[in-house]
Amino acid sequence: MDSDSVKKEKKINSPYFPLSIGAIGMLLLTFGIFELFLDDIDMNLTPAQFLLPSSGLIILVHYIYYLERKAGISNKLIWIRALAIILVLAVGVYIAY
Repeated sequence: MDSDSVKKEKKINSPYFPLSIGAIGMLLLTFGIFELFLDDIDMNLTPAQFLLPSSGLIILVHYIYYLERKAGISNKLIWIRALAIILVLAVGVYIAY
């Protein structure tokens, strides 16, 4: 009985770590975008202006994939969508430069 209560306790507390990681990703993305808009957008980006929204986006995408796995979406569909996102971002970077 005691081990069952420990398992239930772990099951209840387990979503908080991924939830906090997802929240951190959203905050990084939001602060990075605000920093880009508050500074006059010119072509001279500092590394912080590039890395902050990029890292926030990466963390947020991983959190979304975690949620999709928990919802039971197949890995094949997740990988197809990941490749589509990479392709769209690559085309966007190519067009931007």
